[in-house]
Amino acid sequence: MSASASRSTDVPRPLTGSCLCGAIIYRLDGAPLDFVLCHCGRCRKTTGSAFAANLIARPEDVVWLSGDPDMVMRWDLPTASSFATAICRNCGTPIPHTTRNGRLTIIPAGTLDDDPGIRPRRQIFTASQAGWCVDLEDVPIET
Repeated sequence: MSASASRSTDVPRPLTGSCLCGAIIYRLDGAPLDFVLCHCGRCRKTTGSAFAANLIARPEDVVWLSGDPDMVMRWDLPTASSFATAICRNCGTPIPHTTRNGRLTIIPAGTLDDDPGIRPRRQIFTASQAGWCVDLEDVPIET
C-alpha cells in the first residue's frame, strides 16, 4: 500500500452512508481518525462475520441526514465498560454510534455508500481471530 493510500487526507469529502432500507442516512464531514479491522468475539457476533471493519471519527463530524431517532436501537453490553452496537430497527443494518464516553463515533465501513478512499490501517484483537478467517488472496474469485 502506498503512503498516500493510507493517509486520511486522501478521503473524499463528504462521505455518505446509509442502512439497507434507506431509513437512516448520515454524512461524515471530517477525515476518519482511523480505520480498523476488529477480530474480537464481540465484533464477530454483532457483524456475523470474521471481523468488524470500522472507521473511527469525531462525533461532531457525523451529520444525520435522515432517520427518526426511534429508528435506532442501541445496545450497550452490560458486562463491558465500552462495547456497544446500534442498528436500524427496520432492517437491522449496523449503523454509526458514539462511544459511551462520547469521544468517538464508530462507523461500520460497510454502511458507506462509496469507497472511503483509505484502506484499513490495522487489525486489532487478532488473538481472538476466528480460525476460519483466511487471507482473501487464498480464496478463489468468482464473478
